[in-house]
This record gives sequence, C-alpha cells and structure tokens, in this order.
Amino acid sequence: MLEKRLLCLIMAFLLPTMAHAESDADPDLKQIMQALRDDSVLIFDGLLVDDFDAVVEAATRIADHPEIPAKQIALVAAELGEEMGAFKQYDTLVHDLSLAIRSAALENNRSRAIANYQQMINGCLACHFSYRQRVADALSTEAAGT
Repeated sequence: MLEKRLLCLIMAFLLPTMAHAESDADPDLKQIMQALRDDSVLIFDGLLVDDFDAVVEAATRIADHPEIPAKQIALVAAELGEEMGAFKQYDTLVHDLSLAIRSAALENNRSRAIANYQQMINGCLACHFSYRQRVADALSTEAAGT
C-alpha cells in the first residue's frame, strides 16, 4: 500500500516535469526550480523508507541541475543588483549540500543525510523568502516580451 501511494506521488510530480523536459531542450528557471522541488520530495521519500539509491539519484540531479539561461540570468541580475552574489550563494549552498546528501546516502548514513537535507531545505526556503517574488517579477518581463 505504501509503495503504491509513493508511486502515485512520484508520478504526480514527475509527469508534468517530464512533459516539459521533452518540449524544451533548455529548461527555463521556473522549470529548473520545479525539477529541484520534485527531486527534493524524492529525497524526502527516499529518506522515509531508507531507499538510499533513490536519495543518491535525486541528490545527484539537484547537484547537476541545468544552468539558468543567460537571458534569464541577466534579467535576475538587473533586478537584484548587488544582491546577486547572495542569490548565487544560495545556489552554491544547495549544490554543496546535495553533494553531502549523496555522499551520506552512498554510505547509508541516514542521520547525516537527514541533517544535510534539513540544511538544504532551509537554504531553499531562505532563498525563496528573500528572492522568489522579485525574481518572478523580473522574469515576467521576459514572458511579456518586454
């Protein structure tokens, strides 16, 4: 029963992401963030059931996520100005912690993987609380064609 619910949850998160991946060779920032969210959920699920292989796979995808398109980086940098360095530090933090999660999962070290996962989620939340709306607003100019 748990496996069936887990499979349904995974499919609900992955199908929309896979559809985007097939339609766009270069994902935009929103698609990248959605994939990071999906992989974060998969890490959580893997940690719940000690599926360290799933944790390794999802943490690897987070660490190796696609680069933000240059046009979008320019828009975000124009909006954030001097804060762009702090914004980039959050990406670096998430990258480094995803590698630490992967390393812990490879060693089947649940405690260390969970501790690093909690720090990674804290970094994600801090970045979103600080920058999500401003970044979304800056990118909305791209969507509007201005």
